[in-house]
Amino acid sequence: MTTQLEMRTSERGSLKSCAQQWYWSQVEGLAPRRAANPLWFGSAVHEGLASWYRPGLERGPHPVETFDKFLQGERAMIVTNNDEEAEYVNARDLGHDMLNRYVEHYGRDDTWDVIATEKTFRVNIARPARQMFGLDIPAQKRWLRYVGTWDGVYRDLTTGEIWLMEHKTAASIVVAHLPLDDQAGSYWALATVVLRKSGILGPKEEIAGIMYNFLRKAPNDGRPQNSEGQYTNLPKKPNYVEALFNHYGESGADSDEMRDWEGELPKMTLASLQDMAAIQGLHVLGDPSKSQPPPYFERYPVYRSKGERARMIRRIQDEAFFAEAYRSGDLPVTKAPDKQRCRWCPFERMCQLDESGDQFAVEEFKESQFLVRNPYADHVKKSAE
Repeated sequence: MTTQLEMRTSERGSLKSCAQQWYWSQVEGLAPRRAANPLWFGSAVHEGLASWYRPGLERGPHPVETFDKFLQGERAMIVTNNDEEAEYVNARDLGHDMLNRYVEHYGRDDTWDVIATEKTFRVNIARPARQMFGLDIPAQKRWLRYVGTWDGVYRDLTTGEIWLMEHKTAASIVVAHLPLDDQAGSYWALATVVLRKSGILGPKEEIAGIMYNFLRKAPNDGRPQNSEGQYTNLPKKPNYVEALFNHYGESGADSDEMRDWEGELPKMTLASLQDMAAIQGLHVLGDPSKSQPPPYFERYPVYRSKGERARMIRRIQDEAFFAEAYRSGDLPVTKAPDKQRCRWCPFERMCQLDESGDQFAVEEFKESQFLVRNPYADHVKKSAE
């Protein structure tokens, strides 16, 4: 009996960018004994948001609570020296700051009726007949088991539209590529079918598209903001004069008093104006700064069509052909060195040893630095189901 091919949405990036990285991770099942800090940080934020957006209109525990529980569970893996301890503390504080500001910014999202959160799925995809590598490859019904976990699905009560939510933590928010995003796009392509089959969606309900929910990885600016959300400079004398004049006018001063204030306030020293503002309980802001930070949060909707669904499923099939050929040895496993990608690759040092041809050193490095696990274990169907 032929073993069914498996593929996760999360593996497709490495499959296309560097076959060697994909092979070590997915075929040999190698995982670092200690998770990279950028990876656990993003996972912790996702866990916090998953617990917050529980099904329905009610929200769960504050994201910071779940974030901390995740870090407490992972701490032994990620802190091994003083430098990493400092990095851990900084990342924890940044996570608290980001998630507290996120809830302040969006509130409880009262119009988001959450349908499903962190739903794991398995879908069987057929293999189409085609010619490849000079061979006629026959069609096969249960060829590929495609697995993944999407962040959530919700109905927007203001429009009635159903959206797939995709949480993103990033150093900068970039959206130009999102209409071609494979990972969330494949989730969307399959989510409607999966949720209909499970009875969560009605037979005619469709998911309109993907709502990308960005959280920028940056501490709060710290400067005061005006009513328009602009960050302001330190207040100067004209700012105090204007604030005090407006205050007295709003307090019911008559026209003669206002003329007196209009003449007297500009003559006063900055220190005197500051004292007067403090006595009146005024919080005076400066002019808007010319240097405004990029948005800390952004929600970017991408609508998807039925035609795009067909194209996305075909792309999954195309990539699965390559995965199958790498696994069987019909296609050689190649490397794609890149200064940015290699920098964050968990196999960077092992890849260098592999280049030297010293396979004994490679095997020793594997044993000391990596665990062997089933990359699809989270998606294995339980016998009780």
